[in-house]
Amino acid sequence: MTTPNGPEDDWTALARAWTDPAAAEPGIDPAQIRALRRRDRLARLNFAAEMAGVPLVLGIVAWAVIERDLPWTAALACAAFALFAGAMTLWSRRGDPGILLDTPQTVVRTALAQARTGLRWAQAGIWTCAAGAAFLAVLGSLSGRWRADWPLLCAGAVFLAASLMLYLDHARRCRRRIAAHEAALAALQER
Repeated sequence: MTTPNGPEDDWTALARAWTDPAAAEPGIDPAQIRALRRRDRLARLNFAAEMAGVPLVLGIVAWAVIERDLPWTAALACAAFALFAGAMTLWSRRGDPGILLDTPQTVVRTALAQARTGLRWAQAGIWTCAAGAAFLAVLGSLSGRWRADWPLLCAGAVFLAASLMLYLDHARRCRRRIAAHEAALAALQER
């Protein structure tokens, strides 16, 4: 391809197609491309925040053991929970293909992969909520001050219940998107 300034390399055309929705292939919906990019940015931000939380929690636990005489059993429970949550985050985000915009089929495959990753993230969140409930039970039994700690433990239980409801709703929406994307992909392959 040539431009008024001379020949244009493939990277420039690709960059323009990436940043200019009007330059995208006519069969590709610019709104879907924007949605793919938005979901990709949110997933990356969420992944970074969740993974940054693991060393943060481990550091707080180490500080609490040293400075606040946190019992080792409670420290181990906190560390185990933080590591479990980090492992669930890694599991849920494995195999992310990135955003592929070559053809309408690759756009739909990318959307399908994002929906499947979102479903794994929701499932990981459900398991993390279950582990969080066990963690709260362990902390309540370790403290020996159940009555003094009950407001904090109840607040944690309410947070876990709310989180569980959000994860269940996210899983439902992802299943719906997966079904729609699979149907769209099947229709594109019939052509």
